Amino acid sequence: MNTLTQQTLVQTNQPTPKITIIMPAYNVGNKIDTALKQLLKNLTPITNNYEIIIVDDGSQNPPQSNIITTNNKIKIIKHPTNLGKGAAIKTGTKYATGQYTIIIDADGDINPKNLKQYITALKQYDIIIASKRHPNSTYQAPTIRKILSTTYNILTKILLGIKIGDTQTGLKAFKTQHLKTIMKVIIVKRYTWDTEALAIANILKLKIAEAPVHIKQEKLFKITDTLKMLLEILGITYRLRIIKWYQKNIEKENPQYKLLLKI
Repeated sequence: MNTLTQQTLVQTNQPTPKITIIMPAYNVGNKIDTALKQLLKNLTPITNNYEIIIVDDGSQNPPQSNIITTNNKIKIIKHPTNLGKGAAIKTGTKYATGQYTIIIDADGDINPKNLKQYITALKQYDIIIASKRHPNSTYQAPTIRKILSTTYNILTKILLGIKIGDTQTGLKAFKTQHLKTIMKVIIVKRYTWDTEALAIANILKLKIAEAPVHIKQEKLFKITDTLKMLLEILGITYRLRIIKWYQKNIEKENPQYKLLLKI
């Protein structure tokens, strides 16, 4: 696994391709206004060739911002009911038309001030992962959340062989063609979609790098959510290690999988 620094990036004169931004949103209300302001502040100096896809995942408090109504490069797709973050990203990916796709949470916890680093890195790598454990990251969160995050990542390394310091931070960048391939075989609809995506990326032997992130989190994990994440990762392990479902279906156009347990 490569740890990204400015020194490791090869500077090229290639023009920046079209960028798709996918923002899964659930009950974010006007928090998305801050997220969009931060995003556009860092995106528009890089390129005007972009689209922002907000997927409202059955919110009772839907995304609210004047930017949404005034910027014609922003579209909202609505799920009638809450399906989960993984399902929202899967929906957004279907509509992505950019050569690169960046997925970022809509709650404003992440400051994308080094967005250019992610976009530049995609000229050399297939996937860029925001890592709270990158030496140049800034990370604020309750201690219990930090402990749970570290424990989760140790578990993913043991069970899935994912050698990444942080799988769960809500900022990731992909070459869109690879994201579309990965999302065709994503089963997880809720919490651990990104862990599943990285397990599939390993099967595809994609080039992955970790990049710094600037994030401030105040919410705590619910016990029920933690247990659901554990069940999801066990399901991923079953499909990857035991029945090798991903390996058998990665090249199929519309693979079908029947869940043993609905979470």
